[in-house]
Amino acid sequence: MALICGIDEAGRGPVIGPMVMAGVLVDEKDIQKLKDIGVKDSKLLTEDQRNQQFPKILKIVKRYHILIVEPKEIDRAVNGHDGLNLNWLEAHKTAEIINELKPDKVMVDSPTATPSKYKDYLRKLLTVKVELNAENKADLNYVEVGAASILAKVTRDTEVAKIRKKVKHDFGSGYCSDPKTAMFLKEHYHKFPNIFRHSWSSCRVLVEKAAQTSLVDFEDEPAFKEVACEDLKELERYGYKFVKTKTAHEVARLKGDCTITLYTTGKMLVQGKEENKIYITRILKNMGYEVS
Repeated sequence: MALICGIDEAGRGPVIGPMVMAGVLVDEKDIQKLKDIGVKDSKLLTEDQRNQQFPKILKIVKRYHILIVEPKEIDRAVNGHDGLNLNWLEAHKTAEIINELKPDKVMVDSPTATPSKYKDYLRKLLTVKVELNAENKADLNYVEVGAASILAKVTRDTEVAKIRKKVKHDFGSGYCSDPKTAMFLKEHYHKFPNIFRHSWSSCRVLVEKAAQTSLVDFEDEPAFKEVACEDLKELERYGYKFVKTKTAHEVARLKGDCTITLYTTGKMLVQGKEENKIYITRILKNMGYEVS
């Protein structure tokens, strides 16, 4: 039986805290065991379900490897150090996991809308010979990637809990389009600089705006559009693309499996097939949006 590796991340988009990369190595014959305990994409599970599955996954897989990527390292990549960007940084971390676990086959959740280009870049970083596959929505479609997504998400949540304990504030989802996060940035940016991703343009917009005016009515500020659009770029990995808005009341409109419309009120409308709506709505709610 082949040794299968699934790799995924958690916390790629938020302005607060680390990104976590996780990989699991599982014997092909044990894939069914992961299905039997209900493993699926972490975004489709509750926090309690993820926490319950975490130790069960560790008992089933042969090995696992988790990497915590701190904001400082993310900032260096986003600012172009060593020729990197966020996607290429993720590729380097993915390669580190593959080289450590030495699987026969790998399935990676691609962070780009063009998985073939990501796979080509990733392959050049490997020191082991593997059957390499990269797809969008791999965390939804492959149980080994779903298992990795659970390890990454639970670890990321643990790290964020440590930050909350340190700062003693509720900063919401960690996405800049979340008013709680925006207010926390305004009030505590200089007090806790190490927890923020300073390279996020939305972070810079909010910090600059905070010097000029209050962020209490954040949704009514012109900055909301720029901040929200950067956050929503996260959806490009799920096949969504920005399209032209239709009215002055719309901040952004995206099309993919569903049509997503963000309004100036901060509310969001998702239209499409029910199964597609359920999946993308979970993602949007995790980002702090009010979805209908």
